[in-house]
Amino acid sequence: MLELPVLGLLKERSMHGYELRKQLGAMLGPFYQVSWGSLYPALRRLAKAGAVEKLAEPAPPRRSGKGARKGGARDATLTSGRRRTVYRVTDTGEQMFTQMLEETAAVDAEHFTLRLAFFRYLRPETRLTLLERRRAYLQEKLAQFKSNLLTYRERMDSYALSMQNHDMATTESDIAWIEELITQERAPEMPRPKTT
Repeated sequence: MLELPVLGLLKERSMHGYELRKQLGAMLGPFYQVSWGSLYPALRRLAKAGAVEKLAEPAPPRRSGKGARKGGARDATLTSGRRRTVYRVTDTGEQMFTQMLEETAAVDAEHFTLRLAFFRYLRPETRLTLLERRRAYLQEKLAQFKSNLLTYRERMDSYALSMQNHDMATTESDIAWIEELITQERAPEMPRPKTT
């Protein structure tokens, strides 16, 4: 799952592991924590596939409190820090990213959200296809909720019923949002006002 967002972020610029983890957390939101135990294996898999390359970057110098005393105060000396590994996407990685992004079969919430974060890299017709498939998936899900409600309503307690109603409302809201995105995608680009 991490390969797509990792390649997408590295497509924008090269990063070291700490920065990449921070950017993934910001992009995926607070409920999706990326652990070191999942990030570094993903980077190793991508490096093995030739999708990313590692570059050694000298760490910025840091101040050390060790040094000769001058007038009672200790002079700070500069020491070189540990070298950092910076990851950069390769041409193979660019191709892999495009293939993964254009895959239209996966329309569940997690896969769709990851793709949506990089929609700007897709052709308009591919974006439209993904949006329409996501809408169809959500409409099918909503129909299933309604069917379950008709069949099992008498057996549900108030909490289960409340949860079903919440899930239906969330799905309806998601459908409305996707339909708005589809409308925007189909609309011709509005002419931009000229600036002087």
